[in-house]
Amino acid sequence: MSELIFEKLSDESLAEIAGGMTPELRAAYACIRGEFGNGQDRIDRLTWAGYDAKRVQNLVNSLLKYEDVAKDVINGKYGNDQYRINALRAAGYNPYVVQDLVNNMVLDHQLY
Repeated sequence: MSELIFEKLSDESLAEIAGGMTPELRAAYACIRGEFGNGQDRIDRLTWAGYDAKRVQNLVNSLLKYEDVAKDVINGKYGNDQYRINALRAAGYNPYVVQDLVNNMVLDHQLY
């Protein structure tokens, strides 16, 4: 996964996933890149850097969840058109955020 995919999302999509571009969201991207380590090391590094480690980890989890769903959409799991919109909503996802992510993944040739 590329954190750049998320950085290209629309403001509306970011607001839906993470409340907009925030320092915590930038830290979440850094976590995905491995810059803060894992486990307790990540918690300690984030805390030392002044972040709320739990909030950052929740953002990481949200980003990765949406990435997984976008991969499933690309692979046809959720169908097309209105069926996809209904299926994503039924699964608890905002279909427009997922589509925004799918579009960015396809444009960056990150097909799954």
